[in-house]
Amino acid sequence: MTDKNREEMKEKQRKRRLYGAIFLHGFNDMHSTSLPATIPLLAESISLTLSQAGILSALFGMASFLLQPIFGYFSDKQKRPWFAVFGPLVSVTGASLLPLSPNFGGALICIGIMGIGTSLFHPQGNGQCGASAERDRLAFFLSLFHASGTGLAAVGPLYVVFMVSVFGRKGFPLVAIPAALLLCIYLFHSFGENTDGGADAGKFPANTREKGSFVHDLRSTLSRVGWIVAVTCIRDTVFQSIRVFLPTLYVQNGASVAAGSAVVLAVTLTAAAGGVAGGRLADSIGGKKVLFGSFTIAPFFLIFGLWGYGAGSIASLMAGYAFLQASVSVVIAMAQKRCSDARSFASSLVSGATWGIANLCVTPVGILADCIGLQPTLKMVAFLPWCVTAWFVLKMFTAGGIREEA
Repeated sequence: MTDKNREEMKEKQRKRRLYGAIFLHGFNDMHSTSLPATIPLLAESISLTLSQAGILSALFGMASFLLQPIFGYFSDKQKRPWFAVFGPLVSVTGASLLPLSPNFGGALICIGIMGIGTSLFHPQGNGQCGASAERDRLAFFLSLFHASGTGLAAVGPLYVVFMVSVFGRKGFPLVAIPAALLLCIYLFHSFGENTDGGADAGKFPANTREKGSFVHDLRSTLSRVGWIVAVTCIRDTVFQSIRVFLPTLYVQNGASVAAGSAVVLAVTLTAAAGGVAGGRLADSIGGKKVLFGSFTIAPFFLIFGLWGYGAGSIASLMAGYAFLQASVSVVIAMAQKRCSDARSFASSLVSGATWGIANLCVTPVGILADCIGLQPTLKMVAFLPWCVTAWFVLKMFTAGGIREEA
C-alpha cells in the first residue's frame, strides 16, 4: 500500500468519525430529551405534578453533572470509542421505557438510565468530533455536532407522541431498542480507533492528566475553563427551564399536547440553526464577540415571547433561542483548544456538567411555578443571560476583558 493510499484511508476514517459523531448526537438526544412530551403522558397515567417533573429533570441533570466528567476522563484513555457509540443505546432504552412507568419510582429509574446513556455519549462524542475536525473550522463542525443534537431533540417530543400513538406504550421499546442495537454495532465497526490531540494539539498548554489523579486533572482543567463553565451553566439553565415547561405552559392555556410540542419543535430548530450560524461566525470574527453578543440580545426576544401565545410570541421565542444557542459550539471550541489532549474531559465540563447543573435548576423552577404560576416564573428565568452581560462589561472596564480563544 502506497503512502497516498494510506493517507486516503486515514482521511476517510477521519470523516467517518466526524460525521458519525454528528449523527449519533442527534440520535441520542432525540431520545434522551423526550421528557417534555412524556410529562403530560405521565400526568395522565400516574398523576405526575410539576414539582415531580422538576425532580425527574433534576435526576437527569444530576447524572450528567456527576457522571459526564468521570466518563470524559476515561474516554480520553480509550483506544476505541465505546462510550460514544453505545451510550445512545442506553439512552434509547430508558426513553422508550419511560412512558410505561407504573409510578413515580419507575419514572425515576427510567430517567436514571437515560442520564447514564447520555453521560456516556456526550464527552467522547464531543472529543471525537473536535479531534476529527479541521483546525480552522473547529467551531463550525462543533456547531454541526450540537445542531444535530439540538435539532433532533426538538423532534424528540413529537417523536415520542408518534411512536406511542403508532406502536403503543408497550410496543415503543420493542421497536426502538433492537433498531438502536443494530445501528450502534454497525457504527462501532466503521469508526476504528480514537484519534488523539487533533488539529490544535500543541497550540495551547496541555492538560497534564497523565501526571495526576482524576481530582488533580479536574483542578487543572477547571483552572483553564472555569469561567466558561460558569457562563455556560447560565445559558443552559435558561434553555432547559423554558424548554421543559413550554408544552405544559401551552396546555395550561388551552392548547393540546401536540400543539405545545410543536412550539418546542419550532423554537429548538431555530436554536440549532442559531448554533450553526454562531459557529461559522466565531471562526471568522472570534468566539468572544459571538458569546457575549448572543447573551446580550437573547433576553429581549425571550421575555417578549413569553408574554403571550400568538404567532408573534412564537416568532420571538424562536429568535431568542437562536441567539441564546449561537454560543453553543463557541464555548466547547474554547475549552478544547485550551485542553487539546483532554478534549473529552474538557468537553464534559463545559457541556455535560453544565447541562446537568441546568437540569438540577429546573427543580426550583418547577417548585416556584407551583407557587406563583408558570408564566411569571419563566419570564424571570429569561432575564438570567444579562447577568453574564453585566459581568463581561465589568471585566472590560477592570481587566481588559477575556482573552480570545476561538
